[in-house]
Amino acid sequence: MNEVNATQLAAAVRQIALAVGGYAIGRGWLEEDTLTAIVTVAVIAVPFVWGQFRTRRLAQK
Repeated sequence: MNEVNATQLAAAVRQIALAVGGYAIGRGWLEEDTLTAIVTVAVIAVPFVWGQFRTRRLAQK
């Protein structure tokens, strides 16, 4: 199986966040601007944390 790269991870995080966020907007739990901010932070933070985890794991080998 191929390794997940940062671009693939960012795309997956964005799609999941938009799907869940769309549901939350439809239910009235979030406003669109709030969802935009959450998705932006998630698309930046998740690949960064993933990269740090992988780098540290490779350094231990």
